[in-house]
Amino acid sequence: MKRRTIATTALGGAAALGATALWTIGRSAPSSAGAASASQGNGGGLLEELARGPSAVILGNPMGDVTMVEFFDYQCPVCRQVQPNVRALLEEDSKVRLVHKHWPMLTPTSTYAARMALAARWQEGRYEPLHEALMRLPGRLDDNRVRTAAEGSGIDLVAIERDQRQRSEEIDVALGEALVQARRLRLQGTPGFVIGRYLVPGGMDFAGMREVVAKVRSGA
Repeated sequence: MKRRTIATTALGGAAALGATALWTIGRSAPSSAGAASASQGNGGGLLEELARGPSAVILGNPMGDVTMVEFFDYQCPVCRQVQPNVRALLEEDSKVRLVHKHWPMLTPTSTYAARMALAARWQEGRYEPLHEALMRLPGRLDDNRVRTAAEGSGIDLVAIERDQRQRSEEIDVALGEALVQARRLRLQGTPGFVIGRYLVPGGMDFAGMREVVAKVRSGA
């Protein structure tokens, strides 16, 4: 987990959002880490690419007018701190499409938790409760704590362990795609957000999320 401060380089210009760097995506990228490039001038091609494929877990409004993509690791403390802000945004704004990207990079338990969450997609209605349960866990995670949280969220542990085994290749593909996309965006750690045509590496508060969503809607 790494956080970034005010940007000194930007893709098409930089803007400060609290203590977090905010870049627009879609023009020629500089050589420094932290900027992102897109195949189309407005970043729309990249955004839709992020919202499709095996790594994309869609929450919120699937037909929303603003897409927010979140790269995260369940072991990342800042990701857990940010989660209530993400949840509050979806509760307030019914027109936001949220795309989860599981990017486990910190510990083996990060990967175990991500694989369990991705497998939960095959237990109807169980992915989001499991995600919330994992994000509420304090401190350093281990596999036993992940299993206990999963069971408390209503997951059938026997079924999800079976799905992890039987769908191992599909889960591998999802994790691999998210990794490639994170590298393409030149993210240095979790969390990382793409909101419309803006790339925001690091944590965001609720006001910051609302501000960027409003910018996207206004075409700014």
